[in-house]
Parts: sequence; C-alpha cells; structure tokens
Amino acid sequence: MLRIGASKANCLMYICSQRIFSMSQNTILRRNAFVLDDHQLFADSFTLLLERYMQFENVQSFSKAEDLISCMTSFGTKEVYVFLDYYLYNDNGLQVFSEIKRLNKKAYIIFLTSAISTSVIHNLVSAKPHGILSKSSDIPTMIKVTNDVLKGEISIDKNLQDILDTFDQVPSFTPRELQLLKHFSLGSSISEVAEKMFLSKHTIVAHRRKMMAKADCNSIGQLIRFAHDNDLI
Repeated sequence: MLRIGASKANCLMYICSQRIFSMSQNTILRRNAFVLDDHQLFADSFTLLLERYMQFENVQSFSKAEDLISCMTSFGTKEVYVFLDYYLYNDNGLQVFSEIKRLNKKAYIIFLTSAISTSVIHNLVSAKPHGILSKSSDIPTMIKVTNDVLKGEISIDKNLQDILDTFDQVPSFTPRELQLLKHFSLGSSISEVAEKMFLSKHTIVAHRRKMMAKADCNSIGQLIRFAHDNDLI
C-alpha cells in the first residue's frame, strides 16, 4: 500500500485509491511493462503506480535509454508496454521510440511528457505512438489512457488534446531534424555535425535548408530561437 505523504496530493491519492483501483481490477490482464525516464525517482514512482493500479505482472524501470534498449534486445518480440519519457538528457525520445519499434513490432508505446508546447505535442502525435500521457495528469487519467491502449485504441491525454485543439499548429520535425537542431544549438559547425551523424555536409545543408523553410526562418540563429521558443530542444 502506498505511504501517505506530506503533500495534499499524496494524501488525496491515498484516500481515493480503493475507488480508483476498482476501475481497473476487472479489466486488465497481467502484462509486462517498461518505464524509461532519466529521473530515477519518477521512473520508480510511476512503476509503483502501474503495479498498483494496472496490475502489470512485471514492471521494470530504467533511467538510461541504452539500458532499456539492451533489455528489449534480450526480451525479444513478446508483447510489452513501454512508457517512454519524451525529454531525455542525452537522448531524444523520438529516436528511442524509433529504435523500440525497430526491435519489437509488438511493443505498445505510451509517451510521458511534461510538455505543454503545441509543437512538442504535435511532434509526438505525428510519431504515431499508441498513447500520450501528461506527467501532470491524475491517476484516473493514467488508468484511462493505459486502458485504451490495452484495448488496442490510440489514446491521448485529454489535457494534451485540449492544447492541440486550442492553439494553432506549428510545423513538425523528424527525429533526425531534432537531433540536428540540438547539435546546431550547441554551436557545432556543419562539418562537425556531419562527422557526428555520419552524414555528408551536403546532406546536413539540405536538412538545414528544409528546417528553415518549415519554420519560415532566414538564418540558423532564427531557427534555433524558434526551436527554443517552442520547446523543441
């Protein structure tokens, strides 16, 4: 049973736990799940929530993408549910998403995000995960989104859907383009980026030109500012 914390949120979560638990008890079969978040405390806490409310048979948490990928390589192609943080310190969540899909076609992926930027949410939707869950959501929302995915549906947290419905969409960028943006924001030259990404300088220039056109920018400085303003990097 979860401990009652000092905060009001934890107290309320504890008080309503029995009522919420009944929502999932009769609908969820035992399944395996992985959680990746570079904040270990969040990863472990979210793992406990999944074990308690969703009755996964086995839930493992990871704070490094390479550890998750290594585990998934050993896990094979069995059905698994992956709760994937979008913002990772040394990795891009969309790139990890692509790698998971390459390793296991039976992986059901739910993005976890603290983002409230329309552009970020739009990028996540464009990647076509099985679900997207805001880290600001409550437990009933977590249960609903996870239940929807378990039933084979695509589910987006209502709070995030409201943001998409309210604000104008901004252009979406591919995982590779986001990686390029990150390198450029760190001051890397075209030659340095080409070497790091094992691409030709011509390819890097073509990508940069395409990104600037998407964002309607006239310089790399404007493009980086656009990326920061929209929480893309």
